[in-house]
Amino acid sequence: MLNYSFFPSDTRLSDYIFSYGTIEGYTSTPYPLISPPNGLTGFLIRTGKNEFELVAQDFRGYAIAHQPSYVIGQITHPITGYTVGPVKFLVVFFHPLGMYQLFGKKMSRLTDKTEDLFSFLGHETAKELLETLKINDSIEHQMTTLNQFFLQLIPVFRDCSGLRKALQLIHTSCGNISVKEIESACHINRRSLERHFQDKIGLTPKIYAQVYRFKCAIQYLEQNPGLTWTDLSNKTEFFDQAHMIRYFKKYTKVSPNKLVTLDVNLINFLLKY
Repeated sequence: MLNYSFFPSDTRLSDYIFSYGTIEGYTSTPYPLISPPNGLTGFLIRTGKNEFELVAQDFRGYAIAHQPSYVIGQITHPITGYTVGPVKFLVVFFHPLGMYQLFGKKMSRLTDKTEDLFSFLGHETAKELLETLKINDSIEHQMTTLNQFFLQLIPVFRDCSGLRKALQLIHTSCGNISVKEIESACHINRRSLERHFQDKIGLTPKIYAQVYRFKCAIQYLEQNPGLTWTDLSNKTEFFDQAHMIRYFKKYTKVSPNKLVTLDVNLINFLLKY
């Protein structure tokens, strides 16, 4: 059984980081995992003794997330796999623009990929961060360590105001907005909009909106258990129930009525923000 918890980041990081989290527990037999697209990027840092086994693959069947601690970019299809043993991870949930703003790296390089933390941060920086986290395994120490690490990275200036407006339009519409409507509202042509989204977020605006729409449906379902699937599709403004089911199958590999066969707590944890 795995347990999932959230912890707030320093308020000065609120433009870059949604939240920190933990995944921990023990499984004596292989425990199935599925990580659907959530429109975010993140750090997953092993803080245990590396005694557990984690096996995961992407939609092409390629091994992914096999590094002890890693950075994960935007994903467009679910990551599936299993874990066994004593699990302990720290998670950093970045805003869609957060990783780009803090590190200034082109986010399209990470789309549907993970990267070893040592490669992403540089060997000495990653080593120092991981060693500091392991000095004391209390959550207070670890949160303080993460806050101090990210606070020193806050950029003096890296303007993303145009993209922030586009993201706000997607979020307030729960993903029910066309790229043409975003273009018009933001006064930017499609080619430029797509280039900026891919470079700084890692997805095109169309795919990001689709992922966000699915995420809103999951969040609405969590807040309103017992809804019929027809009611859910209507409340979340899908064209019809069949349209919604296609999203669920694409992003979780199961239809809505089979969600209970998955670790719903993990899915809600990953799609919280």
